[in-house]
Amino acid sequence: MTSTTSAPNTTAERLRAEHGPALTLGKDCDLSDDLVIEIDHGAHLTIGDRVSIRRGSTIQVHRGATVAIGHDVAIGEHTFISAMAGIRIGDGAALSNMVDLHDHNHRPRTAANVPTGQLVPWASGFEAAPIVIEPGAILSNKVTVTAGVRIGANTLVGANAVVSHSIAPDTVAAGVPAAARRAFDGAPAPREERRTLTVGFFGTSIMEHLEAHNAQMTNQAALPQIGSKVTVEAWRRRGWVHRLTLSLRAAWPHLALEVRNHGEGGATSRDIASIVEADRATTGTDYDIAFLGCGINDVWRRFQNRMSEAVDLDEYTRHIDAMLAQLGGYTRTIIVVSETPFGAAEDPGIVAAMNTELARYNDAARAAAAAHGALFLDVWTPFTAAARHLAPVDADGEDPGGLWSDGVHLTELGDTVLLQQAEKLLAEHQVVNKLLDYPLLERDTALAAYGPLFARHRPAAAGV
Repeated sequence: MTSTTSAPNTTAERLRAEHGPALTLGKDCDLSDDLVIEIDHGAHLTIGDRVSIRRGSTIQVHRGATVAIGHDVAIGEHTFISAMAGIRIGDGAALSNMVDLHDHNHRPRTAANVPTGQLVPWASGFEAAPIVIEPGAILSNKVTVTAGVRIGANTLVGANAVVSHSIAPDTVAAGVPAAARRAFDGAPAPREERRTLTVGFFGTSIMEHLEAHNAQMTNQAALPQIGSKVTVEAWRRRGWVHRLTLSLRAAWPHLALEVRNHGEGGATSRDIASIVEADRATTGTDYDIAFLGCGINDVWRRFQNRMSEAVDLDEYTRHIDAMLAQLGGYTRTIIVVSETPFGAAEDPGIVAAMNTELARYNDAARAAAAAHGALFLDVWTPFTAAARHLAPVDADGEDPGGLWSDGVHLTELGDTVLLQQAEKLLAEHQVVNKLLDYPLLERDTALAAYGPLFARHRPAAAGV
């Protein structure tokens, strides 16, 4: 018997017939006849308008994952796109021939991952993280992009590169691994939602650094007259934390920074441990970077004879260990900041005794950081070196070049010394650059964690 039903006569019709609601396909697309599309249960593929995909290419969307290809995208011959979490290719992006995008890989065959020792390639399971290619980016031939990478708008990646870390917008990158070669003044292009880094600070007044504020005091076009009075309108956080935040925003303007300063004047390690616990219980915030510094008040309270508030070294060690263990559960990078030494606010003998004791607390902090895999920022050594070379007090007893305003709190110069050390550590360890990648997670965990990134590219009924 001869069928009277005509077969689909275009690639688009064939693909719609094969995949039904799992495929959202735009208009005026130029799709090769041999394009292979595989969409597993619960997965979704969105292809925008005027997309061109040349011969020999394959798109795999594994169980629950999402691939979203924007409008006016060009994909060359023999390109392979495979997603277990999600891949997004922005409007106007171009992938040349033989480009490979894989947002996943096998987990290592550890005893934990393969407890039975089963010898099949998939026994260890998979880990995944999104790939995001922003609008206008161009990937030259034979480029490979690995899981967790974000390639910025307008970026040009040279042939044969392996992109294993994220690349900023308006950049030329090349090599294995791909690295930025130069930046350029990029053409206007719609941007994907900016990547957000969440940075937390837990410490004392050295981090809190409150200053009185009146808007007129900072308006250079309408400064109050000398000798006039103004009303304090608010307290604002300033100091090295504020200046580091500005430095990060200037260096990575394409990022969004969410900064949470939990510094508290007068806090001991006992108090800060409670702040860390309360923050997690009330906000549930996951941090990309957390700075932790404490100890100066633990020591100072004893020398002030406020014994009920003082914290001895054993208790301090317990607190910092507990905080590092807790923060380690939801923080990608922890930086333990040593305390700055006491300045000349007391009798020199007392100051020397306080610094001798405080140095023991810093040693304990260094050991705790090493034990928990945290970075340690030693500001003690540069502070003592800078203080040694600065001008002595003048005839009026003022210290114009000093690091301390009162022997504990820092001047602008003291803040600058601390700021420079923080910037140096971040640069030496490439902390921010490494955090621009999406963390690899076990496959099902990745689907749950990164699903919201792709929700708008799926029909409401598709789910994850």
